[in-house]
Amino acid sequence: SNAKKPTAEFPRRAFIFSTVCQTCHGTDGNGVTALAPPLNNSNWVKGDKNKLIPIVLYGLSGAVEVAGKVYQAPEINGEMPGIGQNKDYTDDDISQILNYVRNSWSNKAEKISAADVQNIRNKYNERQKPFKMEELNQIKN
Repeated sequence: SNAKKPTAEFPRRAFIFSTVCQTCHGTDGNGVTALAPPLNNSNWVKGDKNKLIPIVLYGLSGAVEVAGKVYQAPEINGEMPGIGQNKDYTDDDISQILNYVRNSWSNKAEKISAADVQNIRNKYNERQKPFKMEELNQIKN
């Protein structure tokens, strides 16, 4: 199946997905009710990497629209933690996990490199707080 292929190619990212992401987003990437919206067929996942990388590094709070549906509290818990401050994950690890979700299930998107992740870290150097959807929507390519 499609889910197996990326796992064999990138064992580290499959491990990170299963330990960090799937609790809220589901093994099938379709989201978990009351926790998080889907990654499968998500405009955020498949879209502009300069909007996706900040979500994973710094987190996301508040309502988010995915594939035309708005997810907000109480339907989801309203806060995705970022993993950018976690020293266990290198920029390469983060690029791998992004490539994993960008090319799993029905998703197909261009590769993200460790340098892309580093560029976003540099851009939002001192940032601590999570992003909100409105702020991400203002990012231009």
